[in-house]
Amino acid sequence: MSANILYGLVYMIILFSFITIMFIVILLLCYCSVHPSLQIGNLATAEQNAITLELGLDEATLDKYPKLIYAQAKLHKNKANSTASCCSICLADYKDTDVLRDLPDCGHLFHLECVDSWLKLHATCPVCRNSPLAKPVPLEVSH
Repeated sequence: MSANILYGLVYMIILFSFITIMFIVILLLCYCSVHPSLQIGNLATAEQNAITLELGLDEATLDKYPKLIYAQAKLHKNKANSTASCCSICLADYKDTDVLRDLPDCGHLFHLECVDSWLKLHATCPVCRNSPLAKPVPLEVSH
């Protein structure tokens, strides 16, 4: 009688394991049908179609933008309507010896370290959101 109980217990364990495995397989199949991008065949395609976006500016481009000392910027207020007295990024007041970066087009000034860090992540001025990159020149088509 104890052998029958043992065989019954083994039978129940095997049956329970089979049902559990089938349940997991069915859940995975349902999940993959709802999210087709997770199917095994699509994983390689998704990796091939991945696009890398570079949002900010590179070091070579940043080095082309003019640098000046704040004392000089106060003397040349004609570039911007008014020279700010503090950095709009870190909000620290400028000292006469601070090195600033002058952004092309808009003429906004920032601490060199502050704006370089910003522009490496964002390709726009932190104040006016204009791009300091050169604007593309439209091509004229002659007929």
